[in-house]
Amino acid sequence: MTKVAVSTGVIDSWDDAKGFGFIQIPGQKQQVFLHISAFTRQSLRPQTGNRVQFHLTKDKQGKWRADKAQLLSGGTIKSSRKINCSSSRFSIAIALSFIVILTISYSLQHIPLWLLLYFISASLVTFFAYGWDKRSARKSRWRVSELKLHLLSVAGGWPGALLAQQWLRHKSAKGRFKFILWLTISINLALIYLVHRPELNTLLS
Repeated sequence: MTKVAVSTGVIDSWDDAKGFGFIQIPGQKQQVFLHISAFTRQSLRPQTGNRVQFHLTKDKQGKWRADKAQLLSGGTIKSSRKINCSSSRFSIAIALSFIVILTISYSLQHIPLWLLLYFISASLVTFFAYGWDKRSARKSRWRVSELKLHLLSVAGGWPGALLAQQWLRHKSAKGRFKFILWLTISINLALIYLVHRPELNTLLS
């Protein structure tokens, strides 16, 4: 590996059972892979929100990872976690509420069955696409591009995208990605509104 510099950041996600996670460097979009073996003489187990100092390196595949890491004093960054927790509940509520509204609409015969099944299927495909991308990122394998993830959201899979962001903790720290995701949600909802205008309603019957 090629050593680049000594950096500091915050552990954005951490899987203690598997012993690895990702570091978010302030002002940077790309997250850094962190393995438990990168810590030297560390008595405490790392956890999400810990501040950490490390050597920024590249592996043989050219991926950024942390080496010679150590936890910094000052404890866990709690304020950002509280904001994220509130945002997480809001996103999950929006996604589940949308599916519930579609289900009620179908039961009242306001929408056809195929439309309900379409959104559920699109959400499942999108959720698994996020899961695949996160797994690929950890194993330095082929990734699902952000463009494809956004296209899946525009196509109706955005409830699955919101759930994946929060439950899988993937693509949840990148401000630009989240902005575009909510833009795709707005576009999708606008399309639903246009399709359900009275003059086009007969097409769904």
